[in-house]
Amino acid sequence: MQLSILLLAADRIAADALSVALARPGHGVTVVALPEELIRQAAGYSLVVLDEVLAPTVAAIITELRGAPATATVPVLAVAGSDSLDDRIALLEAGADDIITKPFDQVELEARIEALSLRFQRSRGGTARQAASIGDAQSRRVVTVFSPKGGVGTTTVATNLALLAAERHPNAVLIIDFDLAFGQVASHLNLQPKQSLLELIRDDSALHEAELFRTYAVHHASGVHLLAAPPTPGFAASVTGEHVDLVIARALEAYQIVVVDAGATLDERMLALFSRSDIVIVPVLPEIPALNAVHLLLDQLSETGAMGASTMFVLNNTFARELLRRSDIDNALGAQITADLPYDPFVYLKAANEGVPVVRSAPKSAPAEHFRKLASLVFGGAGTAVATPAAKERKGLFGRRG
Repeated sequence: MQLSILLLAADRIAADALSVALARPGHGVTVVALPEELIRQAAGYSLVVLDEVLAPTVAAIITELRGAPATATVPVLAVAGSDSLDDRIALLEAGADDIITKPFDQVELEARIEALSLRFQRSRGGTARQAASIGDAQSRRVVTVFSPKGGVGTTTVATNLALLAAERHPNAVLIIDFDLAFGQVASHLNLQPKQSLLELIRDDSALHEAELFRTYAVHHASGVHLLAAPPTPGFAASVTGEHVDLVIARALEAYQIVVVDAGATLDERMLALFSRSDIVIVPVLPEIPALNAVHLLLDQLSETGAMGASTMFVLNNTFARELLRRSDIDNALGAQITADLPYDPFVYLKAANEGVPVVRSAPKSAPAEHFRKLASLVFGGAGTAVATPAAKERKGLFGRRG
């Protein structure tokens, strides 16, 4: 069983040594130096480890963790600096779920972690801890937003869905900007990342280790983490289909939900992305050229074979009132519209210009309400992706009816 572990360690040398020991069985380890950092990031992790933290601080940390629904079931392992009986009793009284003392044997460490994780799974019916385990395909999801025509709102849909997912899973949601030439997710979140996908793909270790992978993501105040697009269009060609596959694989180890803004370019990289996606959301505008573009996309991809992802078509009325009847749109697509975004140009423009997505800048607006309905379809009531009811009637690539 592979776990995601959050380690609190003030001493860098000790943190490095303990990280190596914790990661040896294949666990992903993230290190923080301050208690407030740990409390802020703990949601979504399988285990919290406290390295030589005094009992009063341990008590304060555990009180905070147990008081929040998102972290109430995260087990805590305290690492004691000595074999003092008084120290170990104090840590247990502070609320630690288990204690291990230095120097420890690697086999003992691994056994205690496994036993602690299993104990928490059983005591909570298995669901809470299983949802946090690395590589669990039943709990981790990739949601890709793509359209064959630019300007239809892929970034708006992706950023709002990511923020809504982070409300339930703070610091366990990653949004990746795979609009490699002109990605604007950072702008929509009012972030200025110092590194991007470009730096990540140049670091082979980070493409193979979840702990290092997380260091390339920038944190948003909502709890969403962002892996930004390359800084200029000239670097887009540096990202290959193999890179896409590795990035998604590591993202699924490091995060519970991965939302991808895939832009509007169909190439081998996007095909690699589709093969990794659980759900593909295709925004469409209520106009003939946009519908024709989606129709051509479906025809082209149907010739290359089927894709496993469920598909949702989202009608985006952002800047135009209904110009076509819903039945005409369904007929043009050869599939049913799953959800729609209402007309409200001021709300959308304000959100984009200020870098504050609609669900935060106008949480009581009609667009925000529709985004929440869409999120409930995508992530389900418990944050798990589900297929739409119409998906069972669809066949072929992108769920198109035959």
